[in-house]
Amino acid sequence: MIVIGTITFPQERANDVAQCYSSLPAHPDFIKIAGTYVYNRPEEDIRAFSIFKFDEDRMDDANAYFETRYQAFSRVKDLKSKHEEWLDVQDALKIVEDGDFDLSII
Repeated sequence: MIVIGTITFPQERANDVAQCYSSLPAHPDFIKIAGTYVYNRPEEDIRAFSIFKFDEDRMDDANAYFETRYQAFSRVKDLKSKHEEWLDVQDALKIVEDGDFDLSII
């Protein structure tokens, strides 16, 4: 399973966000960060996202980490954050094949 965590913030808050990155809690051993990427165009808000990979059975533990991680960004004015669970194609196709579109069962 992966979770994609996203932050969006105004250009003028870039230094504040950079300071947050230096103080983020270490991620637990069961979470692998596949990368963090930044989108930066003049006159647009900066967007950054990180891809977290972990065993689905550790979702509760992962959520505790995400809450702590994104709480660190809450002190940056005008920053928005979210984290979303994403399925791989095989899991999504199995849901469609089974005819059960309630993704909360995964």
